[in-house]
Amino acid sequence: MRLSHRLFFASFVASTWLVPAAALAAEPGAEAPKAEDSAAGLKGFELVLRPSFGGAPSDSPVKFAPTNGVQFQGDPGALMKGASPWGNGFVGQAYVGYRFIPLLSAGLRSGFRSASGSNLDDGSTKLSRTGWDGGLYLRFYPAAPVPSVSKYVDPWVSVGVSYQHDQQSFQKALATAGGGSVQGDVSLEHHAVSVPLAIGVDYRVTKFLSLGPSFELAINNPIAGCVSTSAAGYAGTTYCSNTEPGKNFVKAETYLAWNAGLDAKVTF
Repeated sequence: MRLSHRLFFASFVASTWLVPAAALAAEPGAEAPKAEDSAAGLKGFELVLRPSFGGAPSDSPVKFAPTNGVQFQGDPGALMKGASPWGNGFVGQAYVGYRFIPLLSAGLRSGFRSASGSNLDDGSTKLSRTGWDGGLYLRFYPAAPVPSVSKYVDPWVSVGVSYQHDQQSFQKALATAGGGSVQGDVSLEHHAVSVPLAIGVDYRVTKFLSLGPSFELAINNPIAGCVSTSAAGYAGTTYCSNTEPGKNFVKAETYLAWNAGLDAKVTF
């Protein structure tokens, strides 16, 4: 009899602990743990800031190149005749786009660059060179379909098209009609369609924030080159390579510009 009571009591305790647990596990409507979204941070709006260091050829892409026997009065200056005073400098870029799928993003890009310069042996002083660009970019992420890789690193390649404006300025002695000279300002402007090609690797600090190195090479194809002069008390002049009469002695050349920097990217 006592054995029967003990068996009954053990069965009661077991049913009290196990049956409710099984019922809870099978209860309809209970939420299952959510699987981690492998595409988090790989789709959505894309914002990039890119401080970098870079340069272009040390000579000017706007040159003095008379054709058809054109006679030119005065000295165009050492810079337009091939002198090479320019060094490397700061480059800053920003991108605003959208990553439609983990493999691909596109959007707007803009940038600014500067260059260091040294004085020329023709007496030119206060040399300065800056540039800016604005256009579109397309970026491809080849490792995005591989979660075991894209969870940690996000390599990419990109191509773009933009308008590039390059301006060089300096002061030098300008010839006057009376045979004398006056100290004046000279500006060389290069207008181009730029095709930037870039490659980089983003290291994912969090799902939405990435940092990484990158390198860019831009091919700047000329639209026009212009030379402007001005001096106090005298009328200024402007000659461009795509209009008369400047096309007879002003030449705009294709040139390459490079930069290497660090990307800070947020995708949300």
